Amino acid sequence: MQLLALDAEFQPVAYLPYLNLQWQREYYSPGKFSVQLAAEDYDPRMAYLYTPDRPEMGIIHKPELTDTAQGRFVQLTGFFLEHLLNDKVVYPTWYATGAMDAAVLRMISTYKGDTPKLEVESAAAPLAEQASWQVTGEALCTAACTKLKTVQMALRCRYDYEQDKIFCSAWKGVDRTQNQKENNWVVFSDGFKNLEKVTASADWSGAKNYAIVAGAGEESEREVQIVDQSAGGYSRQLWVEAKDLRFNEKKQTLEEYQASLRQRGTEKLLEHQPIQNVEVDVTAGTFRYLRDFDLGDKVDVAVRELGLAMEARIVSVREVFKSNGHQVTLTLGEKKLTTLQKARMIF
Repeated sequence: MQLLALDAEFQPVAYLPYLNLQWQREYYSPGKFSVQLAAEDYDPRMAYLYTPDRPEMGIIHKPELTDTAQGRFVQLTGFFLEHLLNDKVVYPTWYATGAMDAAVLRMISTYKGDTPKLEVESAAAPLAEQASWQVTGEALCTAACTKLKTVQMALRCRYDYEQDKIFCSAWKGVDRTQNQKENNWVVFSDGFKNLEKVTASADWSGAKNYAIVAGAGEESEREVQIVDQSAGGYSRQLWVEAKDLRFNEKKQTLEEYQASLRQRGTEKLLEHQPIQNVEVDVTAGTFRYLRDFDLGDKVDVAVRELGLAMEARIVSVREVFKSNGHQVTLTLGEKKLTTLQKARMIF
């Protein structure tokens, strides 16, 4: 992967002859990177890392010099461009209603301030359902990512080198599971011999599926809303303190305020989902990374030996580039686990 270092004014400094590159792409939060190069190849003017091969652009936050028996090296680490938005805070309070993706982009337009070169793309055809919510005092990127995650969408800030602009948008990965017919299927399984290894774990100890959200007011006068995700089954209840969400009759209706409380409950329940981590290393096999699947896509995964079948979104892609090759590791989230006997999949 080609890397071009830019200075603080987005002017080119040098192409990086790196020795080791780790490019950690994330769907629901800003990704990060780490790159090692020989000390003589580092220039203190370097501020950003641009690549035409990925939609992300790195911000160099930390250069670190090490002196070893093998030589002197500089390690550059940092986050991707979305992290710039965390330099701004949502204040005064932002009251939102409407399609989630369109409302989030309007919020970013309002609070982006002097963020360099940033242009917020409008959601001409909003993809997300209607919602009402409010934010006070949160970092802008964190607030945007939290809201978009509730509708399985993500935030992207893409640098256009030719136009010298950063385009901010909300987006959603492609459904490539066997439950749809519009896109090509993508199945990772040991039967297809396109899994290098699988690491899976589950932890239900902190799981909650029923939120009691208490808003403004005192004792019996408090506005309380319920978010029930138990589907009529056993409820694992969570108390959500939401006094910071206040009813402003000049900015919202009572129904919109109540909806903002339910939105807070939905966000808190996302923090208490069952911990089901699955990581897979993808070999060069039936499906090719970036051609057949990408970050954010929903795919099918099956491991016969574990009796495991899963429909999941690719929430993280970790790429490691070294002189001897390129390794890709996928992290899959929002998993729906079943036994192979119940799963209607082709392996």
